[in-house]
Amino acid sequence: MSSLANARRCLSYNLQMTLNRPINFPIAGVVFAWAMPATGAGYELPLFEIADALEDPKLSIWLHLNLSNSQVQRWLEKTSLVPERVVEMIREGVNLSRLERIEKLDDCLLMVMNDFQQEFGEDHGDSTLGTLWAIVTPRLMISLRNNPLRTTDKLRYDLRNGQLNPVSAIELFHELLDLRAEQLRTLLIHLSEKMDELEENLLKGREFPEHENLGRIRIQCSRLRRHFSPELIALHRLLKRLPYWFSDEDKNSLNDDLDLLSYLVQEIGSLYDRAKVLQDEQAAHVAEFNAKNLQVLSVMTVIFLPMTLISGIMGMNMEDLPGLKGSFYEVMIIMAIAGAAVFGTLKLKRIV
Repeated sequence: MSSLANARRCLSYNLQMTLNRPINFPIAGVVFAWAMPATGAGYELPLFEIADALEDPKLSIWLHLNLSNSQVQRWLEKTSLVPERVVEMIREGVNLSRLERIEKLDDCLLMVMNDFQQEFGEDHGDSTLGTLWAIVTPRLMISLRNNPLRTTDKLRYDLRNGQLNPVSAIELFHELLDLRAEQLRTLLIHLSEKMDELEENLLKGREFPEHENLGRIRIQCSRLRRHFSPELIALHRLLKRLPYWFSDEDKNSLNDDLDLLSYLVQEIGSLYDRAKVLQDEQAAHVAEFNAKNLQVLSVMTVIFLPMTLISGIMGMNMEDLPGLKGSFYEVMIIMAIAGAAVFGTLKLKRIV
């Protein structure tokens, strides 16, 4: 009991000390905090040590925050770590991809990027996109999101397992771009394999792919192209006006990120075109299938037409019809005139 009481007193003391700090950090809204010493391996920061770590010039830090937390929203209104322009963009829900310099806060880098939401229990799902807002300075990266995102979750996993060991915020920024590109590449490979299967089934005549599947792929590719194409423009603009703390190596890494993203956007366009061509091919196959069925029906109709005509004529009882007694040839003439009139009308209107 005494150890439990001591633990409670210690926790209460830590909470009180944290609340009394000049930076009233939103502990409840922190998803992940990672410290990167200039020398040595990085480590995950305990929540109550974040405020002290921010004041340590020897550490580079990544703070990943949950924007749906009310404490984080209130903290954004008061903190000096996030520029007012970024807070306004977050408040307005700006989700158009951008990468640009903000001269305040040590010439920080603003990043708004689209990422795939984490859908637990599904490898690919519908690939719903979410928005990640982030600012990057020489020794601090703050990222914010409303819903769990695949790239940031994968980055957290790799850091904890020692698969990545960045020593600065800019290196972590490049790792974030690389992981997001890898997520996009994985999705495009999945869509390409699905397209290959649909094309094989259609061309071999096994079965017609469902129209909804092709339509879903086209819509997905259109959405991906709409969200990721503006990022190419943003990267081009950033390369022309880099923050002063970007080294030549960082610039080369950014060029590599640009080349990879250009390739992936081209792949998205290629998949969209393939889906469109496959839909046209499917429509042609369906039209051909219907034409063959109509041809069979037409042939059967022509085969049975004389039989129907003869049975109809021979089934007429002329003797009992009023006014038609002994008028077989007159009826034949009337039928011939009616047929000729119909044929003449169709010929006049160029239907036949």
